Amino acid sequence: MHSTKWLHLVRRIPPPAGPPDSQQGYACRMPRIRAATIEEHKRQTRSEILDAAASLFRSQGYADTNLGDISAHVGIGRTTLYEYFSDKEDVLVNLVESRIPAVVEGLLSGVPDDLSTRERLAELIVRGLEFVSSDEDLGSTLMRELPRLSEPAQRRLRKAHEALEDEVIRLCKLGIARGEFRAFDAVDAGRLVFTVMMAASQSLLRDKDAKQRMHEAADTLVRFVFDGLAA
Repeated sequence: MHSTKWLHLVRRIPPPAGPPDSQQGYACRMPRIRAATIEEHKRQTRSEILDAAASLFRSQGYADTNLGDISAHVGIGRTTLYEYFSDKEDVLVNLVESRIPAVVEGLLSGVPDDLSTRERLAELIVRGLEFVSSDEDLGSTLMRELPRLSEPAQRRLRKAHEALEDEVIRLCKLGIARGEFRAFDAVDAGRLVFTVMMAASQSLLRDKDAKQRMHEAADTLVRFVFDGLAA
């Protein structure tokens, strides 16, 4: 009898006073579900985390943003954020993987079809530098932080740009087949051109007048590439 005598009173004990975040025991046992299903809730929360990260990386920089900033921006606990991403690098890589393929697709589709092989490759080089000279789609953030990221992260980011690299290789193959470029191994030549594009992007970002010098840098890179490829 004694073991159940006070049970009805225990059940009526209210949660501790204070903001929800201070009610740790209750908050952990009763997470807020903000969608019709748990799966939808998780997708929504993941998307909100990435949106918050993108906004903060632009406004205060990747280096000066921490996971606490991101979780606070979303309105979730830091522990909850770790259910979706392992660390800040993981957030950045997932952000790039979710957005860059569409950006690259838009970059490629925007190049006119009636250009010659040489003109199309030159246009891709210019558009690539335009992309990284602006942080509208996190291009400059990505290029600036790329050398500091782990090898696995860099491999994942390179894969996110795979469509751009594939197009550069395709154009090198086409130029070689048409006699416009020297008879190099097309895949090796394409990868080298792509690597030079990425290196030029990182070099441009170290210039405080990157936006103003973008076209000058693009012209230099185009001439450098075609001096090497020219038949």
